[in-house]
Amino acid sequence: MAASGNQRDDSNFFVPSGAASEDSPLHDSGYRLHVEGFELRPHRRFAIFTMAVEHGGVRWPISRRFRQVSALHRSLLRSLGQSSMGKGLPALPPRVTCLSVCRGQLDDRFLQARVCELQTYFDDLLRYIPNVEQSEALYEFLCCIDVSAMSYDTLLDLEQAVGSVGEKNLPSDSQIAALPAWSSTSPSWRGVFKTDCCVVCQEYMLEHEDTRVLPCGHRYHFQCISRWLQESNSCCVCQSVAVHL
Repeated sequence: MAASGNQRDDSNFFVPSGAASEDSPLHDSGYRLHVEGFELRPHRRFAIFTMAVEHGGVRWPISRRFRQVSALHRSLLRSLGQSSMGKGLPALPPRVTCLSVCRGQLDDRFLQARVCELQTYFDDLLRYIPNVEQSEALYEFLCCIDVSAMSYDTLLDLEQAVGSVGEKNLPSDSQIAALPAWSSTSPSWRGVFKTDCCVVCQEYMLEHEDTRVLPCGHRYHFQCISRWLQESNSCCVCQSVAVHL
């Protein structure tokens, strides 16, 4: 899905709130990830890989940069440590190859090869870690959904499966506006999760931008989280209550 300007102003992302529940229809079957292709961002000099996740008969689109795949891999290595699980983790595709050196990292042949490498990596990873819900990093990577890339019928199917779209008792505009603003100089934000990227738009949160912190400690661009809270009163990452009514 193409983006315009520096921010995708019509995108909404969410994590299905019922995906890890024993009563959820998504609990019975494993996850499958399909790396479908790539989209170039020439003005930003990077590519985004388009993917689709399947789980329990539901399919949803996600878009990720290679750096996000690398961050996932590093997080898994940290969480598994020096255990046998950590040592057996599938290898991440190399960031630089002979083809990328010769033809550049935006070359079509290099990116096509990377699509195949990523497919192999995720096939191996999901066989190695079948219980996705037990890994916070992997669950977040797979279940942060780009609603704007879904058709209306697909969104309805997802709503029926996980029951997280169209919730009642949503916060008012004034309650959303009252979310506390983040400041790097404020000592009160020491408990905030350290992240430079907004989960919703996948863009960096810059010092001068209006970013807000939810009670759980996760931080977002105000424009991004305000759009999401009009649909669901929950954190996109951990599914805790975003605004106490």
